[in-house]
Parts: sequence; C-alpha cells; structure tokens
Amino acid sequence: MDVKDAYTLIVVADPQEMRDFYVRHLGFSVGFEVEWVVYLTSPGARPFGVCFMRERLEHQLPQFRTRIGGDALVLTLEVDDVQQALREVEATGVGPAVPLRDEPWGQRHFMLRDPAGVWVDVVQPIDPDPGFMDQSARERLAALNDPTG
Repeated sequence: MDVKDAYTLIVVADPQEMRDFYVRHLGFSVGFEVEWVVYLTSPGARPFGVCFMRERLEHQLPQFRTRIGGDALVLTLEVDDVQQALREVEATGVGPAVPLRDEPWGQRHFMLRDPAGVWVDVVQPIDPDPGFMDQSARERLAALNDPTG
C-alpha cells in the first residue's frame, strides 16, 4: 500500500466552531471547507491534517453520524518548545485544562479541551525518569524522537 496522506476525521456538532478554535488558538490553516466538513492543516515543517464533519448527515454511513463524546479521543501535537507553545496559546485567550507538567514516561505537556470536548495534548519529548523504562525502550524512544530519522 502506498499511503499518500493520513488524517483523523472527527464527527462534531459544528465544524466551523472547531475551525475557529484550531485556527485561532493553535495556528492551523483551512485546507478545504464546505458547510458540513472542514479540513485543517497544522503549522510546522511536517504538517498533518485533521478533518471535522457535521453529525447526522444523511449521505454518511449510519455509524459515522454520531458526534464524538470527547473523552475517548486525544489529539497530540508535538512541539520543540512546549513552554513557548503555552505562552502562544495563552496569548490567544485560552488557558490549559491541564497545566504544564512533566511525565515520568518522557513528556512535558499541557492539555486543552476543544469545543467538541476532544483533549488536545501539546507535548515536548524529554528524557524519561530513570528506571521508568528499560534501556531497550529508552533507545527505541530516542530513535523515534531523532529528527534525522
């Protein structure tokens, strides 16, 4: 399989409300938009897409007509400097639902809730706490976080 792109499609009550949140607070751009669906692209050197589709569309498969409840989905945005990202987000008038914190598995992060209730986790990789994972896992994590690939 030759995958050209990958993106998440999230069924919501109001795609335009989601557009406004992600554009204003997180710097996303609109790639495509009609009344019932909005496709956004992230800022950065390696942009990715996220799509928001209106709930209860007759032309959609029945299993995709119900909007997301929120708690079952975390959209993670990795950044180089999470403290700077937090300052930028706060400057737009929104604050974190989970304040900036370090996790033992090797992340510094804060979390927002978008208008649909989806958790938006803004993360920066850091070294995991000593003893949290074995050496093999630490090496795999370092390779994953290595920008030279």
